[in-house]
Amino acid sequence: MPHARIDLHETHRDLLPSLSRAVLAGMVRGFEMPEDDLFQIFRLHHDGELVYSPTFPEQERTDIVFVEIVAQVGYTDAQKQATGSAISDEIAALGIKRDNVLCVFLEVQGAAWYAATSAPTGAGV
Repeated sequence: MPHARIDLHETHRDLLPSLSRAVLAGMVRGFEMPEDDLFQIFRLHHDGELVYSPTFPEQERTDIVFVEIVAQVGYTDAQKQATGSAISDEIAALGIKRDNVLCVFLEVQGAAWYAATSAPTGAGV
């Protein structure tokens, strides 16, 4: 159940639905996860709130879209790189330069996830 946090400038607000689909498509392709495993948070920022290098490492950034993926330990480095590449491809198809996309993968292990479900039938409230 990977979870994505996407930080980007307010100027991209109109692209949020498309960016959501792009990030999910990249995760499905790279991690080979189900298409309904959709958990995302978008945070929009004003000029000056996102600080980044325009050139590191060997980039030519004119803007930044931070994509932070929180996932269970177990994905290989190759899967993480494939996912980052797929997400960058999908976002680039929306007209945002690949150089402007930075993907970061955070791993958690054990019982790091909890999703509440409805109380079982007959359970008291």
